Amino acid sequence: MKTEAGERKVPFDSFGAIAGALRRTWDRSKFHGPEDLVLANKTGKPLDTHNLLQRHIKPAAIKLGLPRTIDFRSFRTMHASLMRRTGARPEVTRDNMGHAGIDVTLNVYSQSWWDERVDAVNRAVAAVFAEPAAKAPAAPMEVEKPAKGSAEWVPFWVPQAVSDTQS
Repeated sequence: MKTEAGERKVPFDSFGAIAGALRRTWDRSKFHGPEDLVLANKTGKPLDTHNLLQRHIKPAAIKLGLPRTIDFRSFRTMHASLMRRTGARPEVTRDNMGHAGIDVTLNVYSQSWWDERVDAVNRAVAAVFAEPAAKAPAAPMEVEKPAKGSAEWVPFWVPQAVSDTQS
């Protein structure tokens, strides 16, 4: 634990997804005492995180088509990003993650989503065209996410040459 904020209770979801996953793990364990761990090794001791990643999480991620680089920080980043995206106050996310300050929650773990970025650009362009409304684009066009490192992709804001047949 880095700070006192790291010692916390995190609520389960009302859908039962977290409780169900923990229950299934507990049921597979041979240790069921009140002080026993849910995620324990064969001798009941704390599960080594490296083994958990290599033996369980990474193979599951590969089956799901997720990157091989997935790790515990990936889950923390996804949690913070989903909480922000669904409208949770930053203070709530900070508390769930056990951060002492909100800056780490927002600046390190919370990431933006491509469709949010496209939506922000669409709203900015719509604001420019707000007066008169007749000049506003009819509907935002679908914008494809660029492939990482793709030199062929041209950002949609770069003016394109107009051929004689298009004018």
